[in-house]
Amino acid sequence: MSRPRVLCVSNDRSTRASVTLALTDAPVNVVIAQRGAEAVDRLERGAIDAVVIDASSIPNVPQLVDTVEAEVPSTPAFVHWGDDESDASVAVLSEVVARTDESDRPDRLAETITERVGADSRTAPDDLEAADTDSETDDGLASLPDDIAALVSAVRRRLVDVTSPVDVERILREEFTATDRYAFAWVGEYDQGEGEIVPWLTDPDSMEWPMQRTFGIGDGDQPLLERAIRTDEFQSHQHVADRCGSVPFGEHAVDRGVRAAAVAPLASGDERYGVFVVYALETLSEAERTGIEMVAGTASHVLETIAIRGQLEQQERALQRYERLVETAGDGMYVLDEQGHFMTVNDALTAMTGYSREGLLGEHASIVFDEADVDAGREMIRSLLSSGDSTDTVELSLETKAGERIPCEAQIAVLVRDEAFVGSVGVVRDITERKRSERKLREQNERLDAFARIVSHDLRNPLGVAQGYLELLEETESLEYVDSVRDGLDRMEAIIEDVLAIARDGEWATDSEPVDLESVADDAWEYVSTADATLSVAETMAIEADRSRLLRLLENLFRNSIEHGGKDVAVRVGALESEGGSGRGFFVADDGTGLPDEINDDLFDPSVSTAAGGLGIGLWVVREVATGHGWSVTATESIDGGARFEFAFDEGD
Repeated sequence: MSRPRVLCVSNDRSTRASVTLALTDAPVNVVIAQRGAEAVDRLERGAIDAVVIDASSIPNVPQLVDTVEAEVPSTPAFVHWGDDESDASVAVLSEVVARTDESDRPDRLAETITERVGADSRTAPDDLEAADTDSETDDGLASLPDDIAALVSAVRRRLVDVTSPVDVERILREEFTATDRYAFAWVGEYDQGEGEIVPWLTDPDSMEWPMQRTFGIGDGDQPLLERAIRTDEFQSHQHVADRCGSVPFGEHAVDRGVRAAAVAPLASGDERYGVFVVYALETLSEAERTGIEMVAGTASHVLETIAIRGQLEQQERALQRYERLVETAGDGMYVLDEQGHFMTVNDALTAMTGYSREGLLGEHASIVFDEADVDAGREMIRSLLSSGDSTDTVELSLETKAGERIPCEAQIAVLVRDEAFVGSVGVVRDITERKRSERKLREQNERLDAFARIVSHDLRNPLGVAQGYLELLEETESLEYVDSVRDGLDRMEAIIEDVLAIARDGEWATDSEPVDLESVADDAWEYVSTADATLSVAETMAIEADRSRLLRLLENLFRNSIEHGGKDVAVRVGALESEGGSGRGFFVADDGTGLPDEINDDLFDPSVSTAAGGLGIGLWVVREVATGHGWSVTATESIDGGARFEFAFDEGD
């Protein structure tokens, strides 16, 4: 009676390899199907006694089970390989298998299948003859001679715990050369890129064969190797002496009494690992050919498992490196699911936001981004998905747990799996300093624009006046115009001094020190042509200020009062009192005609001027000096109906 056949249905190579290795010594034969359609085809072509279904990689498991029940209703058991226990009709053995520890699940699976299907065969000889004749449907060890069965069993036992391809080569070579049937055996790796078979040299000192060479595939020089690689089928020559040129190391093999050679491909699915080459001292019997194929099949599964483990370890190492990079990155990083909830955050993001990791994970992105920024992020993701681009950048504002808003730049990438959007990744960078630099540059550009307007307008007016009076002076030779010319030149000089001060220093408060308000006001009054105007300081106070800049501020205010309030205007300077009685700033007021209503809203704009000579540049300088000191400036009406400018200090000043 033939042994029971177990159909393993899985699209995961690691699962297939684990199941096959676990059942290596069990009294069953394993048949592989990578997809549900292949499983149905296997069921139609031959008898199956048990089914292992990997629900994690095979869709529509209930539909597959229904098909199995329809095709082979006598099948005694279905084994559900997976963790989904929601459908008891599918996971018949899930309570026995799926709940075991990950480490012993394959062994537990083997025991369960053996118990369910029994050691006796339920497949009739006629059914077996109708089944496949490849290595997956052989009669197993029971049909082999004792010595060959013992060789296959010995190889299988030694390969169970192997974790290195080097050990695979050593075990195959040692077990085959230890018998009196075979002269030598070796394993060659298939280098697809170079198109070569490269023999593995795990113990070159113990080898008497000339292994220091490679064999080209595709040029026709090694037909035995080429056919094995191209067809994934067992190849052999029964009379090497007659065709030694077609056999790798053929002449050396003949010299050592070799009669036959066999090449078994080492492959699994679409992966070709190499070949297993055996040199026999006599012609190969059918049983020997079967035994070599069985050994090659077991070795192929072992190599597949080793490769998968290596890939998983490499992926794990790469993942650990990425995790370290993410955790040590200076920028905030996060992963959102498709609904916008935080799935991963790094330490930098928690530091930026003030939230703990637990406080962010599972929360929606709106916990730190406002609605407008969330909508902008959604729109960007839609754009990336439609365009096929990988990343894009958006500026947004991040709100911390304390309520502070931080300007940020976020680089966003979409996550797509099986053509479906599953989330997004973001890198958030604090751009506060950049915004500050941009603002400073913008202010500097505004100053340059103001300079241009000053040169084109404010200087042109007094210059034109002076030129006009000079022409009158030239025509009349009357000295009465000299004072008017001088006034125009003085006005130009004052404007030029303001412009040069801005151009030279850029900052309006560089060297602050305690200064007396009355003393600075008196000095500023001396620098201005005051005619019959008067200055009074109601109350002096000590101010932390850049004295030269404060002088320019007061000069411009005094000049403005005289130009627009009349030559006999009265100007007062005094302290602004806070509720507690201490000084919180100072004021400059006059009893002139007040500020023009039409320019009240643009009073400190350098482009705004009046027909009388211009308020623009002077009051703009006043605003710049105040801002440079950290003061706020307000223009209002004095109690006498004139102009009043109040300068309030910040609370820390």
